[in-house]
Amino acid sequence: MEYKEATDRVLEGITAGDLAGELGISEDAVAGTRLDPDTPGFRPPPEGWRAAVARLAGERASRLLRLKTELIGPPRAASGTAAGVAVMRAAHLIIESEPPVLNDTVAARLLGPEMVAQIRARVDELQTPPALGLRSHVLLRSRFAEDTLMDAVADGVEQYVLLGAGLDTFAYRQPEWAHGLTVIEVDHPGTQGAKRGALAAAGIEIPPNVRYADIDFERETLAQGLARCGVQTAKPTFFSWLGVTMYLTRDAIEATLRTVLSFPKGSGIVLTYAHTDSAQSRMAADSATAGEPWVSYFTPDELGAMLRSLGFSDVSFLSREEAEERYYANRTDGFAAPPRVSIVAARV
Repeated sequence: MEYKEATDRVLEGITAGDLAGELGISEDAVAGTRLDPDTPGFRPPPEGWRAAVARLAGERASRLLRLKTELIGPPRAASGTAAGVAVMRAAHLIIESEPPVLNDTVAARLLGPEMVAQIRARVDELQTPPALGLRSHVLLRSRFAEDTLMDAVADGVEQYVLLGAGLDTFAYRQPEWAHGLTVIEVDHPGTQGAKRGALAAAGIEIPPNVRYADIDFERETLAQGLARCGVQTAKPTFFSWLGVTMYLTRDAIEATLRTVLSFPKGSGIVLTYAHTDSAQSRMAADSATAGEPWVSYFTPDELGAMLRSLGFSDVSFLSREEAEERYYANRTDGFAAPPRVSIVAARV
């Protein structure tokens, strides 16, 4: 069977009969509804139709994923950057003095005692200016995202989606104010498999409000993956997208942002980006050497214009001065905000 023919069969359109069966109502009840209230004989759609369509679309996307695996082979392996980020978070509690910028007490457990021993043996290397700057950047972006999430929860956000979750540990050290959230970790299946193995090995329980969306973006879109994994698109949702955009084309970045914009008003996002000045940086070079080259760079003006043109509001960039005041003031160990802060928050 030709690939196109196979995918066409998998992705057949959702019919009125499909939707009626999903909702448990008659096909006539579905067929007679209209979305536009100005339509003659308007009858509003049945309650729950959006979620039902999302579930049906998700089932088709899941079948397509299985088909692609059969036709072109299994998905690629996990990213190599996730462990490096976790090392920076664990090293902070070992090297820097109190108070921590980010009190990540889970990262070391996730990495295991052997890696922690390596961190302790490399303390001098981890205190060089490049290592300090990278560690500060990793800590700051997570702390700012989690603080912004806390404010969003107070305003009614019900879901937290971590795009490119890697070895992020928020879900396993979540504060009391987060217990009412549904936390969805989105990442490549290989990375998620490795993480869940590490959680099990460390004896870290998965909280009941945590879900995993194992999405291979070479094989399905974010919207398809979220639908397949049961994310409720009608609920106000907060997204964090940290350390990812530099690896994607601008078209792919815009596609993801449009998915975020499909969520209700009051939803929001915190994301990081690579500044145009960092194209020749050591971090970019090291990433390329590791087989994960950076491909997209922005100035704050460029990224701000993109976000506003897509439809985001309240676009704000965290400045180094604000970061220093909020998270590094009165420290006695010399640990400071990174030389460049490339973090932006926006609301739907």
